Amino acid sequence: MEFEAELEKILGNHRQVIRNLSRKETIAEAVNAKEAIVAENGCLATWTPPESTGRAPNDTFIVRRPEIEDTIDWDSPNNIPIDSKTFEMLWKDALQVLKNKKKIFVSNRMVGADVSYSMPVNTITDKALSCLFTLNMFRPLPKDFGSSIFANRGFTLLVLPYDKIDTTNYRGSLRQLSDGKTSNMAIVMDFAKRTGLVYGSAYGGSVKKLIFTVMNYYLPLENILPIHCSANENKNGELSLFLGLSGTGKTSLSAVANRALLGDDEHGWSENGIANFENGCYAKLINLDPEKEPEIYHAVFHKDDYLNHGAIVENAMLYPDGKFDLFDDRLTPNSRASYPLTFLRNIKTSSTGNHPNTIFFLTADANGVLPPISRLNPEQTMFWFLMGYTSKLAGTETGIISPVSTFSRFFGQPFMPCLPNLYSDLLGKKIK
Repeated sequence: MEFEAELEKILGNHRQVIRNLSRKETIAEAVNAKEAIVAENGCLATWTPPESTGRAPNDTFIVRRPEIEDTIDWDSPNNIPIDSKTFEMLWKDALQVLKNKKKIFVSNRMVGADVSYSMPVNTITDKALSCLFTLNMFRPLPKDFGSSIFANRGFTLLVLPYDKIDTTNYRGSLRQLSDGKTSNMAIVMDFAKRTGLVYGSAYGGSVKKLIFTVMNYYLPLENILPIHCSANENKNGELSLFLGLSGTGKTSLSAVANRALLGDDEHGWSENGIANFENGCYAKLINLDPEKEPEIYHAVFHKDDYLNHGAIVENAMLYPDGKFDLFDDRLTPNSRASYPLTFLRNIKTSSTGNHPNTIFFLTADANGVLPPISRLNPEQTMFWFLMGYTSKLAGTETGIISPVSTFSRFFGQPFMPCLPNLYSDLLGKKIK
């Protein structure tokens, strides 16, 4: 089955395919379609169904094909295989849904600030807000992107956030729920065919994390280490990395006034140094204090005309006067905001930097067994990177309502699909 050929056929025959709108035009489309409302400060507020307030790891799959068999760690609980036949059925069903949409939005962006390994990402969706999310989070195409090792090996992503799977033909193929029914949501990556599908999840993080998992698969095969971290540097170009699971402080610690931010979540470490994958941030908002985290607060809640603003606030409490209560977690403790890096007041515009001088491992220690801070030698660093003792925090995954101790190797196991030695060996080479 030629996935892209089938998709292009539908796009070619559809009456209203809207390609690469400007950011202002995309914001207007989202507001006019009532996919979001304009808050008092000009940002966009939206709310998702309860099952879409966090990642859905049990509904996230990798298509198992012979071409990738020897590179994926199939023993990892996060690498849930799905057979190619089931994915082809899902893709066919998704295309049928897409074909009947009134409008289709297409964005052509890149992931990776280092143009030598930037990856083209083509996102197709029926929602302008999902399209805006890609404009916030993924990078515009640079003029010299043809020099990338991935220039002719891009990735195609189909996003249907509010459509649910007709599970009639998927019993036994998709996740079985506690009531015996079949899950009507699937987030699928087909590394061999360079195709992804978000079907039934309206959580912005499903799009973001799918694409970065894709990068985290391809890059080690090119001897580039992907890292789940934030990065900033001082005036002398001395760079620090902050590794940690969602909610452990990567965004907060890296967004400080006296250090230039490269990015807050995903980076690559190549022979050239460190480079951010993203164009924006996806910050956690619960209990966000403008006194303690002024950079993030300003990025999301500065005042501007809504057509210039375009920060997307997900699942935060909003009152009739258009103001937010970030300390109210009745909707979810995982309220989020997506915004471009340029909304921060102290960034490094290139989003690239030197090899790091300091690496921090951020551990949410639910059991209180660790000292507040420890200094590791190279051997301990390798061990801790591979072990990744930490905690999952409330709201970051569906069903997590309080801290849960976990061992998440590389402080990002859910997003690191390759065999673990591919990552650990690369880190060992880098720190030496």
